[in-house]
Amino acid sequence: MEFFTYNYFVNQSSNSHIYQYLLVILALIIILLLILRRSKNKSRLKYRDLIILLSLLLVFLIGIQTNDYQKGKAEKGNYSQMLFFLDAVSKKKLVDPETISVNYKYLKDEMVLKINNKYYQVNFNSDFTTFKLEETVLVNDESIKVTGK
Repeated sequence: MEFFTYNYFVNQSSNSHIYQYLLVILALIIILLLILRRSKNKSRLKYRDLIILLSLLLVFLIGIQTNDYQKGKAEKGNYSQMLFFLDAVSKKKLVDPETISVNYKYLKDEMVLKINNKYYQVNFNSDFTTFKLEETVLVNDESIKVTGK
């Protein structure tokens, strides 16, 4: 079972997809150069296939970046909700938030919290505005991996 620490959620920044941006810019530059060469060249069919292929590559890369952006936006929302929840738990239990870890990356009913060396099951109401902590025991607590120390 994998647990994620408070610091894991704090340190999650949106990864810049610099390589994807560079590929898009490179593809745009090459397309522009090919269009210029095509307009100067007497044979208009010479660069047409290359321009079409690079245009398709460009559309594909833009689609991937759009998907990554939407996924990152959703993850950022989940992480901020989790940080808010972990702050609330730390205030309720009077512990440092950095001593808390959780077994999911997003709020989920019946997830497990680890506070110091104790485990708690979290029960939320239907709209996740209130929660109840019940101390619980793990069957195999040796298989725990903590991420984000």
